[in-house]
Amino acid sequence: MNYNVEVKLLAITPDSENLLERSGRICYASEDKLGTNQKWLQARIRQGHESLIEHASATFFIKASRALTHELVRHRIASYSQRSQRYVHETRAEYISPPELAKEVDPKNAKVFHDAMAASWQAYHTLLEAGVKPEIARYVLPNACTTEIICTWNFRQIRHIIKTRTDQAALPEFRVIADKIKDIMKGQAPKVFEDL
Repeated sequence: MNYNVEVKLLAITPDSENLLERSGRICYASEDKLGTNQKWLQARIRQGHESLIEHASATFFIKASRALTHELVRHRIASYSQRSQRYVHETRAEYISPPELAKEVDPKNAKVFHDAMAASWQAYHTLLEAGVKPEIARYVLPNACTTEIICTWNFRQIRHIIKTRTDQAALPEFRVIADKIKDIMKGQAPKVFEDL
């Protein structure tokens, strides 16, 4: 699916795989074997000993819809900083258009969607021009509004997000985001994410 979203890795625990193996090896008094088995972390993960991967984290920038971020923040073992519609005056109509509502897929539903977006943004600007504060005027804005959010999760939580949000039952936009996160993390920490 072609959602106009963006995912960027901003920061990650340095030498994370070494840190995680060291954290786990302490549990088994096997620090002297650090680095001797490339599959050691995956074996611990398969055993369900995932607390050791909580010692590393990654921070992402995500640009997506507010519909997505409403679901995203349900992953509570995290830190979030999101663009405010209360303090930021939305100067232009920027929103995520679901490909399921593309003109090529269904012209009638595409028109309904785009007419609703235009009406919402017109209402927002009319309220602002009438002197209504942005924090009140924003009530007419749709969930499709584009927003930006910074998310920091530990590796265990990232694995959980990837597992649950790449599932076919997940919101399609979230599947796109989760796939992008998975690709990034497989490149950054393959010993932790290679099985996903």
